[in-house]
Amino acid sequence: MEYFSSVETNGQLIFTTHETCLLNQQKLMRPDEVWFTEKHNGETRLYSLNEFKEHNTLSIEKGYLQGRYGAIPFIGKLGE
Repeated sequence: MEYFSSVETNGQLIFTTHETCLLNQQKLMRPDEVWFTEKHNGETRLYSLNEFKEHNTLSIEKGYLQGRYGAIPFIGKLGE
């Protein structure tokens, strides 16, 4: 991530993670580069952190864990 944020490149890095501490890497990622997914009634919705217009001094990780942005993983019983 640091490499892609520090050099001019035509490349693109796309990854997925469950590591919430990466949400507080504002020096590496802009809000429009952070996307959440949320499943509802069998459909997955994809939306950007940029939709929330948060101030850059707020802890994005803390807000996520408090449910401010949705997309909180809910793992029900397997096999249902």
